[in-house]
Amino acid sequence: MRIEITSRANPRLKELLAAKEKLFFFEGEKLVCDILTRKLTVKQLLVSAAGEKCLPEIAATVEEYWRVSSQVLEKVSDLKSSPQMVAVLDVPDREIDFSRQKIALGFVGIQDPGNLGTVFRCASAFGMSTLALAGGCVRTNHPKVIRSAQTAILDVPFQVFPSVDELIAKALAQNAHVYVTGSHHGETSLPVVRMEFPCLLLFGNEGRGLEPRLLERFPLIRLEQKKRIDSLNVAVSACILMHDLQRLHGL
Repeated sequence: MRIEITSRANPRLKELLAAKEKLFFFEGEKLVCDILTRKLTVKQLLVSAAGEKCLPEIAATVEEYWRVSSQVLEKVSDLKSSPQMVAVLDVPDREIDFSRQKIALGFVGIQDPGNLGTVFRCASAFGMSTLALAGGCVRTNHPKVIRSAQTAILDVPFQVFPSVDELIAKALAQNAHVYVTGSHHGETSLPVVRMEFPCLLLFGNEGRGLEPRLLERFPLIRLEQKKRIDSLNVAVSACILMHDLQRLHGL
């Protein structure tokens, strides 16, 4: 369906903006063109007259093609300079079967959208098959998450859990081993090479880490680092461990 929209007062535009927190908005020529070359379903494709000249051969299924004015793109965009095109997708949770995943990475209470986006990007780079998010993580369709993750958020399936306890309960019920991460010096930790599979590896909030009760309950995986640094950024730590897991265990 092709639609021409030039006014910010257009009812279709208002309806789209009202659903913004439920959908994924991908902005910018490079990112949108990448999406359009994939066999995906795009709910709405918003393109300016100038942007139409840059469109690739489209492999995606585009449900609604909107030819829009620059004013409409300014209204939709979260960027300082509005892009020439925006792709709107619905990216649903995919239920995790922990018994079928060699490694699932779990993130609890991650608040910084840049961190979560980096996690998705590294997970895609190092072949992680799934991510589990729990404990009030920043929403996956936050504009800064998408800008940081780019198309990696489409490459790595994820499931959102209401709480870390529900996440752990499901993993254990499906016979997955559970491991926790932390930066506390002096604690006994398990080398990555000795991890057993399938498993769930948990990372905590940027400021607080994981709750002490979880650190006491499950084996600790810890990066060996100099004592002068208290802890590493959660996304940095996760990416280092992803690399180690790929190198030692193959993914």
